[in-house]
Amino acid sequence: MRLPSQNVQRGLQFNITPLIDVVFLLIIFFLVASHFIRNEQVEQVELPVATQGRDEEESASRVVITIATDQRLLLGSQEISLEDFERKLQVVAEQYGPGATELRIRADRTIPYSVVEPLLLAAARLGVNKVRFAVLPKT
Repeated sequence: MRLPSQNVQRGLQFNITPLIDVVFLLIIFFLVASHFIRNEQVEQVELPVATQGRDEEESASRVVITIATDQRLLLGSQEISLEDFERKLQVVAEQYGPGATELRIRADRTIPYSVVEPLLLAAARLGVNKVRFAVLPKT
C-alpha cells in the first residue's frame, strides 16, 4: 500500500500577521505617548513639607498652576498672566461645574502668601471651592 506523499491539512487556518502588526503599532503608540507625558516640561519648585495629607485621585477637571521661585505663574510649561489663568479656570468651571472643578497650586516654599492670594480670590469668585496645595510628605 502506497502512502500519500502530500500533507493533507484539515481545518481552518488564521492569518494573524495583520493582528501582530496592529499590536506592534499600538505598543509603539503608547510608548511614544508615555514618553511625551513623562518629559513634559514642568517647572522645578521646592514644595513645602506637610505633616498631614493624603494622595488624591486624578481628576479631569483639575487645573494645576505652578508658581515658580521668581513668582511667574505657569500653566503646564507655559507662562500665564493672572487674567489668563482666571479665564482658563472659568472655562473649566463652566464645562464641569464649579463644584466639580479643582484648583491645584504648586508653589515654591519661599513664595509669599501675597502671590498666592489672587489665585485663591479668583477661584472664590468663580465658585471653585476645591483648592489644594501640592506638598511633600514629612519623612
